[in-house]
Amino acid sequence: MVKNKRLENDVFSAQRKEVLAMWRTGKEVDLDEAIAYHKGLPYEKNVVHKLRQAKATGDISAATGMGKATVEEQIELLQYVEREGGATGLAISPDSLTRYNRFEEVEKYMEESKLTGVSKLNGVPVVNIGVSGVRRIVESVNAPISLRGGAPDGRLQSEILFAGGCSAYAPDLLMDFWQHSAKTPYDYVVDTHQQIGRLMGYYQEHGVPMLSGIQCFYGAAIPPSLQSASIIVSAMLLAEQGVKNFSIICAAHGNLVQDVASATARESVLRHYLDKFGYSDVDIFKSLSFCLMNYPADLATSLAVMFMNTLMARLVGAISNDVRTMAEAKAIPTKENLADTMKIASVIQNFIKTQKIEVNKEELEPQVAMEEKEIKAIIDKVLEFGDGDIIIGAEKAIEAGVLDNPFAANRAAAGKVMGVKDSEGAIRYFSTGNLPFSKEIVDYHKEKIAQREKIQGKKVGYDTLVYDLNAVSNGYLV
Repeated sequence: MVKNKRLENDVFSAQRKEVLAMWRTGKEVDLDEAIAYHKGLPYEKNVVHKLRQAKATGDISAATGMGKATVEEQIELLQYVEREGGATGLAISPDSLTRYNRFEEVEKYMEESKLTGVSKLNGVPVVNIGVSGVRRIVESVNAPISLRGGAPDGRLQSEILFAGGCSAYAPDLLMDFWQHSAKTPYDYVVDTHQQIGRLMGYYQEHGVPMLSGIQCFYGAAIPPSLQSASIIVSAMLLAEQGVKNFSIICAAHGNLVQDVASATARESVLRHYLDKFGYSDVDIFKSLSFCLMNYPADLATSLAVMFMNTLMARLVGAISNDVRTMAEAKAIPTKENLADTMKIASVIQNFIKTQKIEVNKEELEPQVAMEEKEIKAIIDKVLEFGDGDIIIGAEKAIEAGVLDNPFAANRAAAGKVMGVKDSEGAIRYFSTGNLPFSKEIVDYHKEKIAQREKIQGKKVGYDTLVYDLNAVSNGYLV
């Protein structure tokens, strides 16, 4: 049975040998040399250092993924976005085949890309280009580079990327279990993510800060406390392995009071459990992403969404603004699309940076208190299932539907929880499934939904949920 326990050094070393043997570029990884390489990079090339600077100055860095099949194409893309878009942080996305360790197929498409001059992969083949290829990319730009994209088993990816000079990755346990495979067993994803977490912890212990991103969910209309509880599970696994820096994704839905309340509750309750289990030296950075089921297809709505994305990032105290390009609904974004997107987000940030903008505290505080109750109710039940071990408890909680995901790809999810918007566009529990909520919590959500029913003159049902999922993309909040 998997447990939330730090890997012993001999176990970690033995696992690394197996992982590095998965593809020939694994031979390029020398951990001691990689640590020395990181220390030789400029200070601002480390993502954690960059985020700490942004936190001190109140800056918000726009971020989006981008990936090409060859090193040359990727360098051209990143340099253009940095130069023309003013990007202060860059992210690369691995291709779909790399995410599932299908390296022989990747090799074939890389060759086709070179021969035809057209990228045949939908991202960067980070394993096949090896440490030397990643370093060429890292050294070609001034901004630090993160990896954007998860996988049930990203162990070799992370080895290559870290040795290549990248300092941020997202070994996101429940995201990669729920969203990235239909049948991958929970204990397998725990094993792979504990090893990645331990690798990040090893770099950290040897003077190289590493950042782990955690989101746990895709999809609109998911009640925020359910996402917060899942984030805490994933964070506790990584903290046990020695990860000291988290970028917590605040998946915003557009109701400004709820988005701020959710981010506040998420950070405070995460900090509560980190402190409770002895991980008080962990730093938390907030990132914000506007949760959309569909990306807007027209330019005007895309620009409005980008403005809201940046405004919400400012309100919740995020220092990273996860934006989508204006072309993403229709095609693979070009370098011009990406640069324009980064520049627009930067200009919006400049307009609002020095202004005092906040939500109504009288509305905010009750929602923070309610979400904290909801998160703790779920996590305390998870801990009860595991006799104090959150990873053992999470497995049992998934089976019981106490940890749930209404839009999971993995068939292990109960899928009984449903969210719907209230009359002001905040996400409420339409169905709590098997969540361990008190009558007070359940009644609170019923009352909020009833207010919408009264205004619209009909009962909220499945059709309402479908409308809500597409509302923002159609230019409405609710």
